[in-house]
Amino acid sequence: MAKRGRRAHSPAFEAKVALAALNGDKTLAELAQQYDVRSNQITDWKEQLQERVADVFETGKAAASEPVVDARERFVKPSAQQGGVAERKAMIDRAHALPIAQQARLVGIARSSVYNQPQPVSKTDLKLMCRIDELNLEFPFGGARMLACLLRREGNKVGRRHLGTLMKRMGVETLYRKPNTSRGDKQHKIWPYLRR
Repeated sequence: MAKRGRRAHSPAFEAKVALAALNGDKTLAELAQQYDVRSNQITDWKEQLQERVADVFETGKAAASEPVVDARERFVKPSAQQGGVAERKAMIDRAHALPIAQQARLVGIARSSVYNQPQPVSKTDLKLMCRIDELNLEFPFGGARMLACLLRREGNKVGRRHLGTLMKRMGVETLYRKPNTSRGDKQHKIWPYLRR
């Protein structure tokens, strides 16, 4: 079955369907079948109609000049969530009238990460990282277990999990042969699929 593309409905059609849903003569399933739309779409249109019905009776230019879509929803929120966490944390202004919790929600980060101050790397970890770099150049095939064993022989007290964390932070990876199962050999015969 071919997937149907996204359809754009006219505002008049949406209003007609929403009014039919408000009448309550037919169920949502019947309306969805009659107008060939989904029932949750009809529910959304009905809620939009109920929210904006008071705007019809307002007079003056103030009601007509207000934008229908909130600028935060359309521009600020998607563009603010494009950068990394550090970039988004820098966007938060503590002196702004908008509360920090709301700013954090708009930017798309947890409120606790706004208050969290990054801790500097300790001197022992820096020494370990320098030694890991040296050992990785000497033994590029050595993983966290092997390097932890080598460091323990030198007198450093370090576990393999902490060592793995430091390796991730440094971007050090172990070199080893990885499976190459997706590539077929040229000499292998390709067997036909018989269950068709």
